[in-house]
Amino acid sequence: MYRDVSSCNSYNYGDALYWDARYIQEAGSFDWYQRYTALRPFVRRYIPTSSRVLMVGCGNAVMSEDMVKDGYEEIMNIDISSVAIEMMRRKHEHIHQLQYMQMDVKDMSFFPDESFDCVIDKGTLDSLMCGTDAPISASRMLGEVSRLLKPGGIYMLVTIYSKLKLDSGCSLFHFGNLK
Repeated sequence: MYRDVSSCNSYNYGDALYWDARYIQEAGSFDWYQRYTALRPFVRRYIPTSSRVLMVGCGNAVMSEDMVKDGYEEIMNIDISSVAIEMMRRKHEHIHQLQYMQMDVKDMSFFPDESFDCVIDKGTLDSLMCGTDAPISASRMLGEVSRLLKPGGIYMLVTIYSKLKLDSGCSLFHFGNLK
């Protein structure tokens, strides 16, 4: 798998300790790349509100909260950072459509096969591509995403990489269909 290190820095974005420290230091919320309002036309077009959604690498973003306000009924949010998960659990404890679980995207064995209609990834694959053992980590994550999607399920990837860079490096899956 191709790894373009020019978009990476010295941080290990694949490490839970990095993220725990960051969330302790930077309180509040932050949405990588785009807010839900910008992504809404795509989300609404491809993901029915009744879908069981898995938000990987949720961090402290408000996207899931905004999706619930827009009618989405069930969103499981996971992140490698226990700090982010506890913060978001407390913040959304009264929103029953949102669930939070600390988990590594490279091993989501807690969930049975074909558990989700949709997996949304807003920067998580990018983070793994800047970490140690990037190709192996990305491959494991994508294998888990594929395993967790129901037949015909959607993997929505919001990435900083261009399609050209992804096409040149990702021979593991076909765009539009992981299976």
